Amino acid sequence: MGLKFFSVGVIALTLAACSPEVEVEPEPTPLPITPEYNKFGAPTCPAGTELATTELGRTVCNPAE
Repeated sequence: MGLKFFSVGVIALTLAACSPEVEVEPEPTPLPITPEYNKFGAPTCPAGTELATTELGRTVCNPAE
């Protein structure tokens, strides 16, 4: 009876060691929020975000760090 459990354990460990690794997906990057503009054309961002400019010159609201 002990040999049977030992054999099953060895087979289970072998299968576990040879199984493919699970790939962990990276955290998604949050999309920038478009700022709201007042009647004078000044951009404002919601609470918890700050005004930023992208490499293409677009004004966006990014999460504040």
